[in-house]
Amino acid sequence: MYCYRSMGLLFALFLVWLAPAGAQASTDELKGTVVIFAEYEKNVDPYQTRVILTDEYMRFDDGEGSVDFILFDRRANIIFNINSDEQTIMSVSPQRSKVVPPFELKQGVQKLDSTDDAPTIAGIKPQHYVFSTNRQHCYDVVAAEGLLNDVLVATRAFNSIIASQNATTLQYLPADQQDPCELSRNIFSYNRYLQFGFPVQEWDSKGKGRALMDFKENVTLDKKLFVLPTGYKQFSVQDFREGRVDFNE
Repeated sequence: MYCYRSMGLLFALFLVWLAPAGAQASTDELKGTVVIFAEYEKNVDPYQTRVILTDEYMRFDDGEGSVDFILFDRRANIIFNINSDEQTIMSVSPQRSKVVPPFELKQGVQKLDSTDDAPTIAGIKPQHYVFSTNRQHCYDVVAAEGLLNDVLVATRAFNSIIASQNATTLQYLPADQQDPCELSRNIFSYNRYLQFGFPVQEWDSKGKGRALMDFKENVTLDKKLFVLPTGYKQFSVQDFREGRVDFNE
């Protein structure tokens, strides 16, 4: 849900890999939004991640100089993952498989007053929400309604692709691993944590989360950030799952 670190995001619940597309234009610069997060998880030192948004692309990486990244081609509706160590580009497209939950998922949300004294962000007062499934505490979100709406729109579209891929592998998930919170977050209610605005802070019951550190809009960006590296092996996540990728070639 929250970890946008290049490889960590790709294994949210089931095996999901990604890869990039390319930008073509007459100049080397364009305008967009840059968002910086602090990510944390149990037994791991905190680290920063970055999201860069333009009208055509959404890029996730670990910051300046990153050679591993995730690129979402918003117009083609395809996600790409770049792995520099393996020199691979893996693409992920939406799937149309229809699945139903293995058991009933009852969603709950509670608004808390814990942010009454919190400072505003861009003039917006954040609100604290607690999300649950089947009365199980899943995660907390402190959201700012009206903040970075363009990033929210792109994130919802990105999440839709990931959830559709996760749905295709649900049949292989053992019954003892079918957690209500994970099923809701990764397949059946994947965007509900975004319903109250942009998450400036979020965390789950397992010690994993992130916080907004900074953002800048209308930033001048290098278009090379949105171009696929040349010479990399390219394949789809379906090819990988079905064993049709030979990494020795």
